[in-house]
Amino acid sequence: MRYQDEPRRRGKTTKKSGRNNRRKKKKSGAGLFLKVLFSIVLLYTAVIGCYIGYTYINSDAQDDFFGGDNSVANAITNAIKPILPSRTNAVIFGTDEEGTRTDTIMVLSYDSLKEKLTLISVPRDSYITVSDEDFQKMQSEFPEPGSPGMKINTVYHFAPKASREEMAVKYVGGLLGINIDYYAVVNFDAFKYLIDSIGGIEYDVPMDMHYYDPEFDFLIDLDAGLQTLDGDQAEQLVRFRKGYANQDLGRVETQQSFVKELIKELANKENIMTNPAAYLTAAVKYVDTNIGVADAAKYFSAVDSISSGTIDSFTVPGTSATVGGISAYQVDEELTAYYMDQVMRGTFGQTYTPISSQGKTITVLNGGYTNGLAGIFRDRISAAGFNVVGIGDYKGLKSDVTKIYVTSNGEGQDLQEFFRDSVILAGTEKPAESDIVIVLGVGETS
Repeated sequence: MRYQDEPRRRGKTTKKSGRNNRRKKKKSGAGLFLKVLFSIVLLYTAVIGCYIGYTYINSDAQDDFFGGDNSVANAITNAIKPILPSRTNAVIFGTDEEGTRTDTIMVLSYDSLKEKLTLISVPRDSYITVSDEDFQKMQSEFPEPGSPGMKINTVYHFAPKASREEMAVKYVGGLLGINIDYYAVVNFDAFKYLIDSIGGIEYDVPMDMHYYDPEFDFLIDLDAGLQTLDGDQAEQLVRFRKGYANQDLGRVETQQSFVKELIKELANKENIMTNPAAYLTAAVKYVDTNIGVADAAKYFSAVDSISSGTIDSFTVPGTSATVGGISAYQVDEELTAYYMDQVMRGTFGQTYTPISSQGKTITVLNGGYTNGLAGIFRDRISAAGFNVVGIGDYKGLKSDVTKIYVTSNGEGQDLQEFFRDSVILAGTEKPAESDIVIVLGVGETS
């Protein structure tokens, strides 16, 4: 994916020595994911500010500021809510141990009209191509990178110090096709500090997690099952990946599941009122952000909806591939754009009444690596009474998941049972002439 600011410019650049001494060795950022959560500072700062203000004008600070008929709290909420933007996008970067690579990238998109929060994880190895102008800026300070094509987590590393947050935000926003309002770069210890301050998080650990990382002298020792995790145990949970078949992506799925529970607990008013100093300390000590107090104050009214509502999440879809000569994560631009369109319209995660696929014409295209796979699925689907009129090979970019292209929402749901992992795309351009077109993903097997 290329982001072009101006016509291509070529020529030698002058390399400076200032930051060339940065160590090149890549450090693990797996344990940094939950730093993301604290960056909902735009909510916490507002709540803390209101709480502190209230204690100054009310001598009895033990009153329930948020409950009942409290006129001050209600006045603040009613005054602020009308000016809340309909859509707010914030990106949170969790840096590696050296603080130079953004090994955790998460976008939080909040729809204030539907009071809905969506978490979007961007794999750190996602391949992008920076503009020539930005590439020259990078090379002015580093002998690397060697080409404009790179993994997205290295943009922050190579960008000039004065503009690295701005540049990192630019390419995350470009990857998703959205404007990003706020950013936060979060220090390593934030999530452990906050988890411990609220007494831990109850979570159902999906499997036994036992692993020792000698490089970082880090022990992971968790048993499967429902339990209350303290800060150290939460770090073990989010750093573990050796037991997942798909490692990084499997880890992200667990992280997203955990983050939903943690966000709800951190946005819980009782926890905020009990631990205001912990929230304020974490905001000041651990977070580098462009979110000001005035910005944060707008989101006071969102605390209830986030702590009690549904939080949707997904990982930017794609597949592992060699791109531009490097082993990276090739983003599925079509599916990413489809998901983001749903997020922006507020329909992501929405369910639809099923519409039968019986009697509709179906084409199956092989988008994987196994020869003859389209024929195998044609026979399987036909045996169930569906009308498969053709098979073939898919010529586009490969995807991990099987895509089912349909005309209307609700169609194709009765076909999903045949596939290991599938997604329905409604109302988009189909890659063949049929009522329904199925493109098999690389993860499908016979």
